[in-house]
Amino acid sequence: MKFSIVTPTYNRAHLINRVYRSLCDQGFRDFEWLVIDDGSSDNTEEKVTAFSEDADFPIKYYWKENAGKAAALNDALDHAEGEWFVVFDSDDWCVPNALERLATIIQTIALDDSGTEVAAISVLKVDRSGKVIGDEYKRYGARLSSYTDRFNLSVKGDKWEIIRTDVHRAHRYDIFPGEKYMAPEYAWLKIGVNYRTLFLDERLSIVEYQSDGISQNNIFHRSKSPNNTMRFYRLGFSQSRSLLKKMKMITNYFRFMLHRGRTPLDYLSFLFLPAFVFYIKDLYDLKKKAKK
Repeated sequence: MKFSIVTPTYNRAHLINRVYRSLCDQGFRDFEWLVIDDGSSDNTEEKVTAFSEDADFPIKYYWKENAGKAAALNDALDHAEGEWFVVFDSDDWCVPNALERLATIIQTIALDDSGTEVAAISVLKVDRSGKVIGDEYKRYGARLSSYTDRFNLSVKGDKWEIIRTDVHRAHRYDIFPGEKYMAPEYAWLKIGVNYRTLFLDERLSIVEYQSDGISQNNIFHRSKSPNNTMRFYRLGFSQSRSLLKKMKMITNYFRFMLHRGRTPLDYLSFLFLPAFVFYIKDLYDLKKKAKK
């Protein structure tokens, strides 16, 4: 099987039909759809069950206690049977030829003998109007060959990652017990150490961010999972190539240490002024958002 399409979802029964219709519209059919229900209390299971009775592609549904998206993706890696792992969020959909185009690109990768293995593909996301989310890759030219490059060049915007399942399985999310959020880039940065990524300006994914989604509430989620967030910034520090980038990583590391605030060591973060300034701003932003 070529693709495992993975949808981690939480109380998104009102949106998941759009994901299903998007998959039904694909001309390419060598894929399975894994729905990882992260503790929903709505009728997600009922809807997915109905889909599976009509679909001409395999649909697998797994319910689990709510533990966050990163944990859901780790679980999906245990169940995925496809060669390539494709995260398809519940507020996304894709163009009708997306999977066919990705399969063609993968065939091209198989003919690439340039050295380091390609383990991932990254393509563009657009909004409903067709506007690209963040940067296009062409502005970076030949400087992009791995996710480490993308990280160091600070490429802006959400993108659609397609990752070899065996490689992703070996580079999971190292989640701190009791915390639910971890930056998606954490696993991608680990992969970037030894593998290349193919970056393409192909507009294959469409996204409509929800007001209650992770993207719109990023500071809240990071502050509620400070240890996971610190792990990401520690990894980012180790892969940063410039002093400025390293300073950014260490500032954020201490910033979220302040959010953790449980041990005497945490209070040393107050001595790192930039982190303290961002921390105070976080508290202001969180308080302001809570009043809405």
